[in-house]
Amino acid sequence: MDNKKIEALISGDEKVFEELFIAYFSKVRVFINGIIKSEDDAEELAQDIFVKIWTTKENIDSNKSISSFIYVMARNTAFNYLKHKVVERNYMESFDTSDYIVTPEENFFATEKAILLEMHINKMPVQRKKIYKLSREEDMNNGEIAEILGVSKKTVENQLSLALKDLRNAVNLFNTFFL
Repeated sequence: MDNKKIEALISGDEKVFEELFIAYFSKVRVFINGIIKSEDDAEELAQDIFVKIWTTKENIDSNKSISSFIYVMARNTAFNYLKHKVVERNYMESFDTSDYIVTPEENFFATEKAILLEMHINKMPVQRKKIYKLSREEDMNNGEIAEILGVSKKTVENQLSLALKDLRNAVNLFNTFFL
C-alpha cells in the first residue's frame, strides 16, 4: 500500500480501509492462529486489530510500512493474549471460589467503583485518556504507545502516572466515604 493510500486511510477513506482489510485480514488471522493455536480466538483478535487500526487511524505514520505496522500489532496482540491466558489460568488455580460468595453489597460497591473510574477516565484530557486506554484496555507498552501517538516514551510515562494517580485518589476517596 503506497503513501497516498495510507494518507487516505488516515483521513478516513473507508474504501482504502476495506482494501487493507481484504489484503491483510486472512494473513493476520493465520499468523495469530499459528501463535495461539485457537482459530476462534485468532479470528476475534484479528477483528480487534482491524477495529483498532480504524479507531486509531490518525496515529498511523504514513512514512512507515503498513505491513510492518500490522505485523507488530498482530504479534503483540497474540503475545498479550497468551500472557493474559497464563495469568488467568494461574489465578484460577490459586483461587478457591467454593469458599467465597459475593454479597449484594460487594457487588453494588464494585459496580459503583467501576462507574466512578469510568467517569474519571472520561474527564481526563484527550491525550492522557488515549494513553491510559491504550495501556490498560489495549495492553500496549509505553514504547508502542509513544510510537503510535508520535510522542516520547517519557511523555507516555508521565501521562500514565498522572492518570493512575488521579484514579487512585478517586478510589481512595470512594473507600473513605463508603467502605
